[in-house]
Amino acid sequence: MASRDLDAVIPAASRGSRVGELTADRPKGLVDVAGRPLPAHVFETVVDAGADELIVIVGDEAPQIVDRFGHAFEGIPITASRFARSPNSHHRA
Repeated sequence: MASRDLDAVIPAASRGSRVGELTADRPKGLVDVAGRPLPAHVFETVVDAGADELIVIVGDEAPQIVDRFGHAFEGIPITASRFARSPNSHHRA
C-alpha cells in the first residue's frame, strides 16, 4: 500500500471556562486527564491512526503549550498554528 500524508488538526484554543477550577492556573490544553495533559491523549490517538504531522490550533496560551510539548510528539512534528480572534466572537475548542 502506498504511504499517504496524514495531517491531524487539533483544536486547543480556548480558555477552558467550562472546566472550571481545572483551568484556574493553566490553559485547557494543559489539564491532566489520567496523569497526562489532555492533548497527549489526542496526539497518541491520531499518531496511532497514521498522522505524520500534528497541527495544533492555539490561542493566547501558545507559549505554554509549546513549552510543554515542544515541536514533536513521539517523533511526529508538531506545528502550533495560532488563530486570530475577533473581539466580538466566542470561539470554543
